[in-house]
Amino acid sequence: MKRLLMLGSMIFAAALFINADVSTAALKTGTVTDYTTGMAAGGISFSRHNLGSFGRVIRSGNTTEICVFCHTPHHTNTSMAPIWNRGNPTSTFTAYGPTIGGSTISTVGGPSLACLSCHDGVTTFDNIVNTPGKGGVTPGGVDRNWGFNMPVGNLFPGSDNVLLDAFHLAPSLNCVLYCHNAATKFDGELIASMVIGTDLTNDHPVSVAYGGGQKASLRDAATVISTIDLKGDLAASAATAYNNNLAQNRWAVKGFISDTATISDLLRDGNVECSSCHDPHFSNKSWDEVDETWLIAGPASTWCNSNEDCSDGLFLRRVGGNTGSGVCRTCHEK
Repeated sequence: MKRLLMLGSMIFAAALFINADVSTAALKTGTVTDYTTGMAAGGISFSRHNLGSFGRVIRSGNTTEICVFCHTPHHTNTSMAPIWNRGNPTSTFTAYGPTIGGSTISTVGGPSLACLSCHDGVTTFDNIVNTPGKGGVTPGGVDRNWGFNMPVGNLFPGSDNVLLDAFHLAPSLNCVLYCHNAATKFDGELIASMVIGTDLTNDHPVSVAYGGGQKASLRDAATVISTIDLKGDLAASAATAYNNNLAQNRWAVKGFISDTATISDLLRDGNVECSSCHDPHFSNKSWDEVDETWLIAGPASTWCNSNEDCSDGLFLRRVGGNTGSGVCRTCHEK
């Protein structure tokens, strides 16, 4: 009996290993069929959101940990996101203001502030509350003076595969000042895309109540996303284009790929936030349409071989990304 139980356990473990291997492969490839219902929406370790020393893009030699840059099980900052480990953004934001729906956004909510605590282009990546091990706790968060570097190729003629160890040093880190601004170009490409900045009046409204069925042609919040037809009003070729991208409506919701989620599952306390469309843990390689707006030359050349691989699919929740404006038309019935 014991042998049978042991054999059964080994078979079960092997099955888990095989499934895990398939999931890992899917996270590194790029078709919508790789992202099956029930699969974990993960891949952060293989994405640009891994800032530890084993990361692929921006990384620090001060820790191998990944989660610590945003989360901690103890001494958390409770003002923004679950088990949050970052300090509050050091910036003052200009909220969206009046919307087409007649409301006015004057403050930015916690879920979006969590994203902006890195993407404001001012707050340092190592502004955290609880450092690894016994490094110490600072309730409001503080710059830890960790150094960051990134593999930068083609920065100068003949300098491909250069690792700039002095690049992105804390606490003087300022993404906008050095590289990610409209004036800075490498090989003719702008690299301002990683920084949202502090002026939110020119971005999609966040921290705004979802007016489903009332404003901006928004669908009812109870709409099951998989029931939405995104291809019926397009050319016939849309039905099969990009691996049937628009013929499916699976989204990363609550950590898993779902075909039963509703629009309300994307909201936070009834509001649209950054996290309604983006999951920072989901390295979404399923956007099979060539993303012409993404940087594919210059500094990116040493860490990405394709647009999706470089952009992580913009961490969009929708399997297939925004092909045919699939993300936009999920909520807006245009």
